[in-house]
Amino acid sequence: MKKLVLILCLLSFSANAGVDNAWGVNQEKLNIYRASHPRYNFPADISDLIEAQSKQILEYFYDNYRFDDYKYDEIADQVWDIFIHMSIADTEATINNCIAKYYEFNEYGTQGTVQPQFYAPFGSMASIHLLNGMKPDNVPKMLKCLYAIKY
Repeated sequence: MKKLVLILCLLSFSANAGVDNAWGVNQEKLNIYRASHPRYNFPADISDLIEAQSKQILEYFYDNYRFDDYKYDEIADQVWDIFIHMSIADTEATINNCIAKYYEFNEYGTQGTVQPQFYAPFGSMASIHLLNGMKPDNVPKMLKCLYAIKY
């Protein structure tokens, strides 16, 4: 699955397809990758990335955020698409919102007391467990929430 997802991502973006990405890599993700892997001496600006470098960055994030651990390919594909098009913080917030809606988490406890809003770090075992924990018949409900996200 990983190879197919990465190929589709690279094919859907041409070199410098937009001001904010190069083959699906935005400046935020390049900066994070450069900080984590200074020995590779990647360019500082996404406009200077080549396709092979973009692929390496995408593989890093695909592995780091455990996309291979997703039980439902449709959910993994949509979450990956959201991840490519949004910042990491925005991706985390939108995925958490969908999880909270699906599981009907809310900010009020059973006695009407305010509880902390639901939070699971994006790519964490907790986040993936919640996405994998739904019954197959309920996957369309989660997908409906994910498809409604505009980016």
